[in-house]
Amino acid sequence: MIVKILSSAATFSGVQYNEAKIAKGTAQLLASENFSLLHLGPSGIADMDYKGYLQTWSRADNNRQTVKQPQFHAVISCEGREKDAYELQDIAQQYLEKMGYGENPYLIYFHSDTNNNHVHLVSSRVNAEGRKIDDSFERTRSQQAMKEVLQQDVGEEMRSNVNKALGFNFSTAAQFRLLLEGQGVKVEDDGISYCFIKYGRIVSALDKAEVAEKAARYTAPEARVKQLRALITKYKPGLEEKELKALLQTRFGVELVFHQAKGKDTPYGYTLIDHAKQQVLKGSQVMKLSELLHAAGPVSAAQRQAQRGEQASQWTITSQAEARILQRVFHLHAGSLKVNSPKDEEAREYASDRLNSMLANGKALPDMLESNGWSIARLEGQHYLIDKREKAIHPISELTTRRPDYGTAPVLDMDRELSPQASRQLECSNGAVTELLQLLAEGLHQSGWSAAQERKNKRKLKR
Repeated sequence: MIVKILSSAATFSGVQYNEAKIAKGTAQLLASENFSLLHLGPSGIADMDYKGYLQTWSRADNNRQTVKQPQFHAVISCEGREKDAYELQDIAQQYLEKMGYGENPYLIYFHSDTNNNHVHLVSSRVNAEGRKIDDSFERTRSQQAMKEVLQQDVGEEMRSNVNKALGFNFSTAAQFRLLLEGQGVKVEDDGISYCFIKYGRIVSALDKAEVAEKAARYTAPEARVKQLRALITKYKPGLEEKELKALLQTRFGVELVFHQAKGKDTPYGYTLIDHAKQQVLKGSQVMKLSELLHAAGPVSAAQRQAQRGEQASQWTITSQAEARILQRVFHLHAGSLKVNSPKDEEAREYASDRLNSMLANGKALPDMLESNGWSIARLEGQHYLIDKREKAIHPISELTTRRPDYGTAPVLDMDRELSPQASRQLECSNGAVTELLQLLAEGLHQSGWSAAQERKNKRKLKR
C-alpha cells in the first residue's frame, strides 16, 4: 500500500478532477461524509456544490487563521487489484481519522484506470473550530498513519507477499528472500524457518524446507535469457547504470539488483528480477558483470537515435507542439514522435498549483526552474514548461494567468536553428535529458549570438 499527499491548492481542484473522471466513466464516488447542509436530490450533487461547501467551510466566519491553500488531496493505492473499492474506502477512512480529518467534510473517489486500484481523498485543511489542521511533519505522520491502519490487515498482506514470492521461478533461497525484501518484508533465519517481519514485528513464518523444495524444481528459462541479453546489449551503449535500470524496469518489467559489500561502491554481482515473466536470474546467466558495467563498444548514430527515441517516448506527449519540442531536446528526426496520451488534468493542476504558489510568493523564475527541475521553451511565440521530473510539457498559458519574467531566465527558442557545430555536439552526446537541455541551451545561445554578429557585420558592409 502506498499513500501520497498531493500539493495543496487555493481552490478545491481535486473535486473537479475526480468529478471529470466520473463523467468519463473511469471513477466513482465512494463516500461524501460530513456535508451536513447538502442533500442528495433527484439529479445528484454537482461537483460545484461540493467545492462550494468545502470553500465555505474553509473560510467560515469563525476561521481564526488565514489558510491560503486549504485543499487536502491524497492518493492511496494498492498493488494491482489486491484491494477492491470498498476495502480501499475502509483504509482511507481510517487514515483520514488518524490524520485529523475524520470530522471534516471529505470525499473518497475510487479509480481503476491504471494498473493499480487507488482512491483519491479530498478534504479541507481547516477544522470545525476554524483552525488549520496540524501539517507539521505531515508526510512522515502520513506514512506512520498508514502503517497503523495496515497493522490490522498485516497477516493477510504478509500471506499475499509470501505467495507472490513463491509464485516466481527461483533457484536459491537467497533469491526468495530478495523477492520478499523488495516488497518491504524483512526475513530472518532461525535455523528451521524463515521469519517474516513487517512494521517492526514477526508476522508469520515458513519452513525452510518448503523454500528449498521450490528452488530444487528450478528450470533455467533459456529463451528468456537470450531475450534479456539481447535487450541489454541493445540499450546498454550510451546509458549510465541508473538510466539502464530505469529503462529495463519501466519498459520491460525487469529489475536490476546490484550486490555490494558494505562500504564498497563497486558491486561484486547482480540479480535480475523479471517481474514480467516471474523469473529470478543470476546476473551471470545473462551477462558477465564486467560486460554489463562497461559500454559495449562505440555507439552508432542509429543506436543513439533508438535510445533517445526510447527515452522520449516515456514522456507524456499530448500535442504536436510538445512532440516538436521533445524532438529538438533529444535531437531526433522530424516526425519521429507522436502524441501518446490525452491531457492529464491532474498533472496540469499539480504543476499549476506549484507555479502559481511560487509566483505569488515572489520567487524568482531561475530559482523556480532549479528547485523543480523545470526548463522553459518557446515555440511559435508560445511558452512551455518542461518538467523533467514528471516527464511532461505544459503550455504556461494553461498553468497561470500571471506573466513570469522570462527575461530573467534562459528560454529555449525552438524556432531558432542550431549552428552546425552545436548540432554535432548534440548528435554525439551520450548524456541524459538534463545534459541534452544544457547543450541545446548553449547551442541556441551561440547560434543567436552568431546571427546577431552576422547582421551587425552586414550593416557595416552597407555603410
